[in-house]
Amino acid sequence: MNMQDIFTEDVGSGIPLVLVHGFLGSSEMWKLQIDFFKENYRVIAPALPGFGKSNKVNPCNSIECMAKSILITLEKKKNRTFLFIRPLHGRYDCARNG
Repeated sequence: MNMQDIFTEDVGSGIPLVLVHGFLGSSEMWKLQIDFFKENYRVIAPALPGFGKSNKVNPCNSIECMAKSILITLEKKKNRTFLFIRPLHGRYDCARNG
């Protein structure tokens, strides 16, 4: 699998809080939550391949690919422990490899 770098908003400091958008969404859906949580957490909001600010990245053709892109991004940021927040329809993306 040829993984490309995806856009990831990364603001604040503290315990990493990862906000994952669901299918056909974008990390921009989390703007209000990012503004709220960045005071107490390191907020990481990736745009999945093919969506939002990652729209020039080759899209994934499977949920496993989407989950892998998130995990690779977190590994590059050296995050081993983090909290996830995602909409209900994004649950499978995270749980599949989490």
